[in-house]
Amino acid sequence: MLNSAKKKYSRSLFYRVSAWLHLWLGLVSGIVVVIVSLTAAALVFEEELRLWLQPYQTVSPSAEGNLLPPSVLSEAVKSKYQFPSVYGVFYRGKEKSAIVPYYADRSDYQVVYVNPYSGQVLKNQHLNSDFFRFMIIGHYQLWLPRYIGKPVVAYGTLIFVITLISGLILWWPKKWTSATRKRSFLLNLKASFKRLNYDLHNVLGFYVLLVALVLGLTGMVYGMQWFAESVYWLGSGGESLKRERYHSDTTLVIQHPQADEDILFSQLQSEVDFSTYDVKMYYPRGKRGVWGVEVNPKPGTTYLAHTNYYEQHSLKKLAEKAAFPHGNGGDMLMKLNYDLHVGSIGGIWTKIIAFIACLISASLPITGFIIWWGKKKKKPKQYKDKKPKFSGMQKGVSRRISIPVKEKV
Repeated sequence: MLNSAKKKYSRSLFYRVSAWLHLWLGLVSGIVVVIVSLTAAALVFEEELRLWLQPYQTVSPSAEGNLLPPSVLSEAVKSKYQFPSVYGVFYRGKEKSAIVPYYADRSDYQVVYVNPYSGQVLKNQHLNSDFFRFMIIGHYQLWLPRYIGKPVVAYGTLIFVITLISGLILWWPKKWTSATRKRSFLLNLKASFKRLNYDLHNVLGFYVLLVALVLGLTGMVYGMQWFAESVYWLGSGGESLKRERYHSDTTLVIQHPQADEDILFSQLQSEVDFSTYDVKMYYPRGKRGVWGVEVNPKPGTTYLAHTNYYEQHSLKKLAEKAAFPHGNGGDMLMKLNYDLHVGSIGGIWTKIIAFIACLISASLPITGFIIWWGKKKKKPKQYKDKKPKFSGMQKGVSRRISIPVKEKV
């Protein structure tokens, strides 16, 4: 009997602690969660919306179908806009324009779209005025300076993850009956606003729980270095996350009549199907920089992309980052992280799931606040002091009791 009482008390205490955490942590992180979730929803279909709304994203292949080498595309952009350098040249398949980004000026990032068959410059897009760029800055740092906004988003996400776990504890019925199953898994659309709001928070919160946890935890990998290192350490079985940098020998001189990038491009054309693959060539930064060549057989995702690094002038291969599933468990988690975070891991269907999850996640702090505010505004019932009502028999008894008794002298 005593053990049973202790267990009940422990469960009750655990429930009260979970309720307290869920309430106050939810109130603290609510605004951050709403902004981060809504901006994430706006970014889920960025690629599809750009292809639909921006005509310069697509081109008609030439009759010969011959792609121009990267030096021609980069020179066309540099000469037109007087750029001292470019970040790279990105080929995106036979029916999409090539991209030549210029990121040297942090105050004015620019992305130039070029016809890869003719070299015609189609559009110079200033990212600072781009809608999706605005959304991603809000998602990453709440439109605040990075040193302020980034940790606020990261730790706000951590708090959101804790509220999701505590919410599951509060959602879990004490007893599983037909009535509790109905309340836990179904929305009562005919109920009062108060009840419907509770169901929207409770039921939808349960359905979105797993996806929201994945989105939150993968986001924390980008926001907190210690968390990324911990995930890698656990996945790899105790190895440390290494971010290697490669350098070119600055004493080397130009050894080929062709541009380095064109030689690499020619080699790739014999190995890679440019009509279906994404191929990105990253230019060296400075004399010590290296060439980076990324080949992705599954455009729209990143986990299958593999990257090779080459020394300037000699074009000696310095390193290779293999695609999933090569590497240890930590490497595989890092490769999967981005596609899990943006919902692209399984194509359009997982994107739809991620989009719905983001919208529901944005609603949870709002519905939760309404629940808390309703309880706060609820006034306790006022009980007025009333004279006790007596029945006729009780009145008689009362009168008889109140009659004084003569004391004997």
